[in-house]
Amino acid sequence: MANSVTMKTVAAYAGVTQATVSMCLANNPHIPTSTRTRIQAIADQLGYRPNPYVSALMSLRRRGKNDDRKPVLALVHGLESKDAWRESSASNDRQMLEGALEQIGRRGYKADEFWLHQDGMSAERFSSILHNRGIQGVLLGPLTETESPPNLLWEKFSTVRLGAPLPTLGVTSVCNDHFSSSLQAARECYLRGYRRPGLVILRSHQERLNARWAGGLLGARDMFPSLKPVKTLLVDHFDDLSPIATWLSREKPDVVLSPFAQSIRPTLERLGMHSPVDIGLASLACSGLDDACSGIWQNGRLIGATAVDNMISMLEQNERGLPSQPRVVMVVGAWNDGQTLRRCVATPQATGPVAQEIHF
Repeated sequence: MANSVTMKTVAAYAGVTQATVSMCLANNPHIPTSTRTRIQAIADQLGYRPNPYVSALMSLRRRGKNDDRKPVLALVHGLESKDAWRESSASNDRQMLEGALEQIGRRGYKADEFWLHQDGMSAERFSSILHNRGIQGVLLGPLTETESPPNLLWEKFSTVRLGAPLPTLGVTSVCNDHFSSSLQAARECYLRGYRRPGLVILRSHQERLNARWAGGLLGARDMFPSLKPVKTLLVDHFDDLSPIATWLSREKPDVVLSPFAQSIRPTLERLGMHSPVDIGLASLACSGLDDACSGIWQNGRLIGATAVDNMISMLEQNERGLPSQPRVVMVVGAWNDGQTLRRCVATPQATGPVAQEIHF
């Protein structure tokens, strides 16, 4: 990090609030001269340097300047085309972008969107463009499944990954709590009488998420002893579901859980299996709380807004570069009843064998 001494550090050392430190460093006349002198001396002794990025923003706010002077944050993606993020078929990806853009404006900044592959640009050239424009905050959005993270000059930026952590890039990440989503979905299926849940996911997701979706299902098995998850089906592409017929015949799940359940539903119907009459279907990535498919709504807008808040916090504390211990901030999903699962047959408060197996 470029400067680990923050206003919070100065405040803790001086035994005052961050607001007091801010006013002292700004020579606010409402603070006694002796206090201002003492705090300024402490800040100088600790090597505190104000963040010019944030100082400029605060100055503009105080003077009521318009948008064209606001500091800029970069939203970066590496999908197949320049507009692929905005036009993504994955509703959660689009919602994360929308939530990030809204929060950037709400926090008083401006957003500039960048495509990593514009004109065959190198990572070094891209870093120079951002740096020369005075951009210090980078929100790294979706990449293609096969793409490695860009090798930017990370020491120049406060960076947050929008989405699941990347194993080869140790930056702060903000994403859905995939383990919790799978566990919650399994619990809801259990309460609706399903006992043989089966997970269908991309092989790349299994690796990139460190088996968090599969782990949530196994956790539910331990909490509900009569729940017997079947072997997970790993596919290479969600648009090629040809292995699912053999898997259904062999494993005989009574409910299917998947982040691309909307694509699986017509496949099941072609096989003569309709939800929820013949088999249950639960999505791990519903498009919203009005989705016809039952399951988890990840709330991409909240994830995007949370990522922006974390990036701005890093900017305000002069945190640049790759941290020694990356943080992962997870947002818990919300349950969407939908129409592809049976009605609940029990609640955690019910009596009898079902309630006795609930160990929360």
